[in-house]
Amino acid sequence: MIDYVPYALLAVCLYILLKTKRAYDNEVEQRKKLFSQKKSTEVRTGHIVEKFAPFLEGFPHDPSSAVFLGQPIDYIVFEDDGVTFSEIKSGKAQLSKKQRLIRDHIKEGRVFWEEIRVDDK
Repeated sequence: MIDYVPYALLAVCLYILLKTKRAYDNEVEQRKKLFSQKKSTEVRTGHIVEKFAPFLEGFPHDPSSAVFLGQPIDYIVFEDDGVTFSEIKSGKAQLSKKQRLIRDHIKEGRVFWEEIRVDDK
């Protein structure tokens, strides 16, 4: 006679394993969704802060001298003593690769003036 007890135990173990795996996968998906929502909120907050930065305490320039670009640098500030490129960051935000490259060009004096004339023909 065949003993079904080991097969029944195996079936129960497989069932528990499958339920645990599904619960784990569901938890992973929920965490991914929550992380995505949190990141999206941080990005939106950063964009709002960028726009209001010239009017906040601690902005070192006259707000009327700041021209908003947004990408890849937030502001160019035109003042009598020079031109300043300003990038606004909040929280733990870091400069992008392109922003670091621009910063390095400026620091190394690789910034140029160019006047382009277009004929009216």
